[in-house]
Amino acid sequence: MNTHQGQEANHITDIIQVMNSGIDFYEKAQDKVDDPAVGALFQRMIDARKVSVESLQPYAINEKGEREDGSSFAVEARRAYTSLITKFSSDNDQTYVKELEEVEDKTLEEIKAAMKKPQPHDCEAALSKVLLTMQSCHTEMSRMQQKH
Repeated sequence: MNTHQGQEANHITDIIQVMNSGIDFYEKAQDKVDDPAVGALFQRMIDARKVSVESLQPYAINEKGEREDGSSFAVEARRAYTSLITKFSSDNDQTYVKELEEVEDKTLEEIKAAMKKPQPHDCEAALSKVLLTMQSCHTEMSRMQQKH
């Protein structure tokens, strides 16, 4: 069995792609919501993702040989779907909060998938920290959804 030293990171680029899509999604949604509290929440989600992406980039470079700057097709498809829905929705803020909570679910799913794979110790530590940050974001988004 491999030891963790010298072991490559696994699934990190997938996490970064989902987070990059989330950043893009939140930025676009932020421009369309009316409630300043929702806009501020979206900014916190963007900031948390940017910090998390940067903390994972060294492992993406280890995994892929270069920075991961792409985004996830699944999240891009959801953004297109949300864009369509909001054209027919009278409560855009609520639609965005609901859809973005699902983006949070996808992010957590990707992080947990990576944590099930063998990772270098420092990568495991980074993933654990990112998981806590994203769980906090998910909880905050869930609370916002309940308020609306």
